Amino acid sequence: MDALAFQREAARTVRINWATKHGPDIALLGVIGELGSLASVLKKQQRDQEAYANFKEHFTEELGDILWYVSTMANRFKINIDSWPDEEYTDADTIEITYALLDQVFLLKKHRDDLIEQQFLSVDTQIIIQSILRYLQQLAQSVGSNLSTIAHDTINKTLSYWGKPTDLPTRQFDGKFPDYEQLPRTFEIEFMPIEDSKTTIMRMNGVQLGDRLTDNSYEDDGYRFHDVFHIAGVGLLGWSPVFRSLLKAKRKSQPEIDEVEDGARAAIIEEAVINHIYDYARPNFLSNINRVDLDLIKRVQNLVRGYEVKDCEAWDWQLCILEGFRIFRELKESGSGTLIVDAERRTLTLRPL
Repeated sequence: MDALAFQREAARTVRINWATKHGPDIALLGVIGELGSLASVLKKQQRDQEAYANFKEHFTEELGDILWYVSTMANRFKINIDSWPDEEYTDADTIEITYALLDQVFLLKKHRDDLIEQQFLSVDTQIIIQSILRYLQQLAQSVGSNLSTIAHDTINKTLSYWGKPTDLPTRQFDGKFPDYEQLPRTFEIEFMPIEDSKTTIMRMNGVQLGDRLTDNSYEDDGYRFHDVFHIAGVGLLGWSPVFRSLLKAKRKSQPEIDEVEDGARAAIIEEAVINHIYDYARPNFLSNINRVDLDLIKRVQNLVRGYEVKDCEAWDWQLCILEGFRIFRELKESGSGTLIVDAERRTLTLRPL
């Protein structure tokens, strides 16, 4: 990906209000923070050596995040990055290059107020930006990569997080299978309290699904409604091995798919994902939150590597998590309701029983 194209695409995802008191600090602290993450990756590589199996992946990702912030500030200064530095990596010490990069970032900090005024400093700022890019290129080449490749990966990651094309139908991973082996695209699930109202059953078309559900906890934390997240997976991701099993819609016509995608291991991973996001969301269950930490989404995506749902992007997961918790909070408040799922419109709606 060429430099100008990256700068243009990165500008689409900027959410910084430069005119506010701390607007420029978001960019400056951002690049300092990412540089700290880069230093942490380098430290672990020095300490663990070959045992750090994901070093290159983590290293280049941190380089890409720094590159995004630098490109964003260059754009604010009205500096066009016409091309990536043409560096040939020697055997220079990557740690020394990182220190040199830190020095340039602190030089950039001196121009903080100019980010508010959006001034174009043709000499000083441009030299600093070019120096940072040169050091980033050297670090990229030290692991056999380059800024062009890193820019491409970074912009894909960023756009996949900030994008929200919710008018698209939910993916249908089982679309080529017989109808009876497909997850339904539109359906309704009743959540009905019984006995002491702390026990819940789910019904679909008048038929109970699964066992009676309780919180399995000393406190009333609403976990008896956690099947909402399986259902949200069906409606907003097109994926839920657990719910597929409840509906007896496993893809037995293809034994390998049935074993891998619909089997016990996939179901365990799904439960692990739900427990992960549930712990993340407590105690307020994402009330008044409209964004999910990208690090959480990356951890979830790592959990589902190798399964069909890996094709879902960061915005898919973000929508599923936020909408799942919205319904969860409504159910926790009301204690019952009918959940209407529409995968074609990518919506979840709760109405009273």
